[in-house]
Amino acid sequence: MLTSSCKKDDNNNNGSTVKDIDGNVYHTIVIGTQTWMLENLKTTKYSNGDPIPNITDSLTWVSLETGAYCNYNNDENNSVIYGRLYNWYSVNDSRKLAPVGWHVPNDSEWRTLTDFLQVVS
Repeated sequence: MLTSSCKKDDNNNNGSTVKDIDGNVYHTIVIGTQTWMLENLKTTKYSNGDPIPNITDSLTWVSLETGAYCNYNNDENNSVIYGRLYNWYSVNDSRKLAPVGWHVPNDSEWRTLTDFLQVVS
């Protein structure tokens, strides 16, 4: 399972918030040379509007080979605080999870972030 914030495709911070296809609003922050969302994703749709299935059964979840999401403890209210959990198939889907102009960060981008944070701490 993955829960993730997102990184802006370019490093221009043209605003302090971004909205996903569901209308959820996320605050942004510039850290070093990167712009990140402060909250984890909580969308229930891909960026093109297609729904992402909400799978609550753990046996079904582990056997999936298609995109899906769930909530912590299968409690919808937890998405407000923690965002949602997505499987790899939903993260890797060509319809994209992140809002337009954003993407789920790759390992290199996470390393850039953690390297910067280690230098400033």
